[in-house]
Parts: sequence; C-alpha cells; structure tokens
Amino acid sequence: MLKLFGALLILSVGIFAAFVSVQYEKKRLTVVDGWIDLILYIRGQIDCYLMPLDDILSGGDRALFEACMSPSNAADLPAILDASGIYLDGDAKRTLESFVREIGAGYREEQLKRCDFFISSLRTQRERIAAVLPMRTRLCATLCICLSLATAILLW
Repeated sequence: MLKLFGALLILSVGIFAAFVSVQYEKKRLTVVDGWIDLILYIRGQIDCYLMPLDDILSGGDRALFEACMSPSNAADLPAILDASGIYLDGDAKRTLESFVREIGAGYREEQLKRCDFFISSLRTQRERIAAVLPMRTRLCATLCICLSLATAILLW
C-alpha cells in the first residue's frame, strides 16, 4: 500500500512539473509580447510628446509592466529587464540589453529609428519562439511525466 502511495505521489509531482514547465514556456512568449508593447508605447510617447524616458515610464500603464514580468510600475528599464530576464532567451535578452543601453540618448528621429529596429527584431524573435512553442510544450510535458513514471517504476 505504501509503495502504491509513493508511486502515485511521484506521478503527481511529475504531472505538476509538466504543468509548471508548460506554463513557463507559454510565459516566454508573453514576455516578448510585453516588451514589444512596451517599446511601442515608448516610441509613441517619444514621437508624440518628446517626453524623457523617466516621465514615459512613470506615466505608463501598470499592465505594460506586468506583461514584462515587472513586479510594479518600475521607474527604469534595467530593473524591468532584470525582472523578465529569466523568461528571455539569449537573442531576445541581447536585443533588449542593447535597447536599454541606447534608448534615451540621441535626437528624436534617431530614437524613433532605434525603436523601430528593436520592434522588428523582437517581432522576428517572437515568430521564432511561437513557431517552436508547441514542440517545446509537448517535449517538456512528455519529459516530466516520463521521468516521474520511470522513477516510480524503478522505486517499485
């Protein structure tokens, strides 16, 4: 009876791990979408009002920052990038690090061109992430469940 209980416990942990890993993979796509929306918002504020970056971020909607996994209405882009760093792959992280370094310096037209460049770059990366998302979610779920099943069989 205890072996059966232990095996069921191991299998339930594997199913929970599968659920968490699938949610993590989906969150990766959501974070990239959030950064695209945030850069579009920053671009619009620079284009229409020529506001400084601190004023743009302080006037931003909370949902913009939550989509980037920032815990609150952060006042600086490096803090937002650090908060969302765990969900970003290498290319997206390098792109956003460049954006954080380059935004706020230069003239209006130059900043708008840089925002457009980073938006197009992130959209390309988003399409790549979205294309492999079904495969990655199936792989994560299958690995977690199979590993828990194999562990339960080995410990039986």
